[in-house]
Amino acid sequence: MRKPSFIREFLSHAGQVGSIIPSSPFLTRKMLPKTIPWHKMRQIAELGPGTGVFTQSIQQQMPAHSQLYLFEANANFREMLARRFPSCYMLGDALQLGEVVSASGRPFDLIVSGLPFANFTETIRNRIFDAIHESLTPNGIFVAFQYTLLLRPQFQTHFSMIDIGYTWLNVPPAWVFKCKKRCV
Repeated sequence: MRKPSFIREFLSHAGQVGSIIPSSPFLTRKMLPKTIPWHKMRQIAELGPGTGVFTQSIQQQMPAHSQLYLFEANANFREMLARRFPSCYMLGDALQLGEVVSASGRPFDLIVSGLPFANFTETIRNRIFDAIHESLTPNGIFVAFQYTLLLRPQFQTHFSMIDIGYTWLNVPPAWVFKCKKRCV
């Protein structure tokens, strides 16, 4: 099987694939900075890893005892990721976060998202945001990028905002939302 291309997958599955090219190294550094307390990250999830740009960086920074779960809806990307990152657990739907927490008995310390939330209906977005919030540890971190600030109110409804950053050095340029679990 040939390696899936972002352009081909974007054209075939525009609702799932948010861009025609993978994220840049600049966006990767903005999403996954050295300031994340990596030594405390025992259970990590990545939603919408695509070709694994963030996955590679996560694996380089996470402790050896950590578990990394990849949630990718696109079957072609999922197959490629399974070959490229055999030590990761592979699932098809971000709404399965709670199932992993139940099965492992441990919530996630870090959830990283490349999901194109703007492509989803408000109902689906809220279901995913709820699943993320419920699956995080009390001090858990949620990091996501988007190509617009229009969804900022939905992020703020579900999470305490830590930081909103921006990088021009990505195609297209992207906003990075670094959030903490809102404890009620």
